[in-house]
Amino acid sequence: MSYEVCIWDPARYAPLPQTADEAVDIMERLTGVADAWNSRLCDFGIALEQRYDAESARVRGTGGIEAFWGCQPRTSTAECRTALYHMALPEDGCSPQLAHVVEAAAAHGLIVFDDETGMCFLPDGTIFPEDMRELWTAELANLKLAPRDPAEPSADGRTPLQRIAFELFDAIGRGESRH
Repeated sequence: MSYEVCIWDPARYAPLPQTADEAVDIMERLTGVADAWNSRLCDFGIALEQRYDAESARVRGTGGIEAFWGCQPRTSTAECRTALYHMALPEDGCSPQLAHVVEAAAAHGLIVFDDETGMCFLPDGTIFPEDMRELWTAELANLKLAPRDPAEPSADGRTPLQRIAFELFDAIGRGESRH
């Protein structure tokens, strides 16, 4: 099983979304749209491999770069010929990978849409839906403070991404969503 994120270049497909709903609309519009080789996307793939090389062995695990990323980022981004780059991260404990993807994408001016949680990350640091920013910030702080196996469930038995998804669905159920 994998955890999928979609990444696109707003320089090629403007405008930037202003809401979570617009992000979904843009992503749906770009689905299946053919595109040419994208140097920004390729640079992003190279950056992901560099981040893997710099990551601790504890976080990288024993399966190699493909087990960590779910692909060879340099190769898969270079071969991408669609407007949306679909990246399937390993589902178990992928918070470190997702954090790397979001940071590297922002550094290269790319948008990341996390299909599992419905979160959209813009290059300027904007997060949609806006009420998810606090949860994402807490998750990043958790990753930096608590060195543990990322696949290991927390005290409540949930992985970090399961907690994010639960909080999102809980907020939507209470009518607190602002998208």
